Amino acid sequence: MQRCPRAFVLRYGIAAYAASHPTGQLLKDSFAIQTPWILMQMSIRDTIRDYVEDYQMGMKWSRNLVQLKFNQAFRYRIEDRNSIIVQLKEWKEPDSIFRRVKPEKHLEEIGAERCAKLIGNESFKHILDTMDLKSIPATRSKLVDGIKVYNSSDFCAKKGADSFLIRINLFGYSSDDEINQNAALFSLGTENQTIMQYSWKNGKWFIHKTNVSTKENKSIRRLILLDSQEMERILKLVGSKNNLEQVPFADSSRTCMHCSIRFLCPAKNRLEEAKGEQMALMC
Repeated sequence: MQRCPRAFVLRYGIAAYAASHPTGQLLKDSFAIQTPWILMQMSIRDTIRDYVEDYQMGMKWSRNLVQLKFNQAFRYRIEDRNSIIVQLKEWKEPDSIFRRVKPEKHLEEIGAERCAKLIGNESFKHILDTMDLKSIPATRSKLVDGIKVYNSSDFCAKKGADSFLIRINLFGYSSDDEINQNAALFSLGTENQTIMQYSWKNGKWFIHKTNVSTKENKSIRRLILLDSQEMERILKLVGSKNNLEQVPFADSSRTCMHCSIRFLCPAKNRLEEAKGEQMALMC
């Protein structure tokens, strides 16, 4: 939302509430199309979840099987992506933007390597051997001060009275503050649970264990409240007639380059010109 309020409104406003309308369905489908790089990241999480489930049933994977399982997960997501694009063929512009792709070998190798390194991590192996892990669905929400929050960890690890949450950070991290903020988000709705994050950076997995303080908990709850209020404010600008005239455009042309629905946006070719026209309309 910070990068482009208009894309936020289209995705979580119009696409969510107008799926029965052709344009609403188009928006929903367009936002579902991810790049092969993102699909690779998602496939890593799919593979790790499957591995944990098999391991706890006594089935251990070889390195070749890790590669095979990852390739299957990755190719399934690529096929699903391509099938969405085929459904957009009646829209001329989307057809020129979204290209069907094939699984890229170097992405398969990268994904399998990251899976193998996490599975072979001594800390991760110790958890698997000594604790019971349960997967947490990504769609599970937490009710925080009356607000639905979607930011779940990947696993809950338990052994007797001890338990903690595990999160696999596929995009790495930029600072310790980011790690602590993530931990505070994952800890919401729990009591005194340790948050363990495995974060990929510079070719290996780093481990961060965090016990969230009361001060950090209050701070993240306040941030969620402010974010929610800003989201509601932006959505109200649309009104009952889905008028986007007052909804701000992206913060930069770079944001537009990676936008799934730029073909429906007045700023698709000239962001600054579109902003100028919007200012004129609002005067």
